[in-house]
Amino acid sequence: MSTIHFRIDDETKRLAMQAAERQKMSLTEIMRQRAEELAAEERQYQDSEYDVWLEQQITQAFSRYDASESQFISDDEMNSHMAELKAQAARGKL
Repeated sequence: MSTIHFRIDDETKRLAMQAAERQKMSLTEIMRQRAEELAAEERQYQDSEYDVWLEQQITQAFSRYDASESQFISDDEMNSHMAELKAQAARGKL
C-alpha cells in the first residue's frame, strides 16, 4: 500500500468534505475510490492499446504470408525447431 499526499485550498477541502459526508463516506474513501477508478481506466486503455498492437501484428503476418514472404509451420514443427535451438544454445553453439 502507498500513501498519496497533495495540497488543495481550504475552500475546496471544505466543500469536498461536505460532499463526502452527504454520500456517507470519508473524503479519503472517495479519493481512494477515484484513484482506483483512474487505475482501472488506465488498465483498460493499456489493454486496448495491446489489442490494437496485436491485431496489427497478426495483419502484418498474414500480409507477409499472402506476399509469399513467409510460411506457416505446424505446432509440431515449431516445437521441434525450438527444441533444436535450445539444445544448440545449451551447447554454446548459438
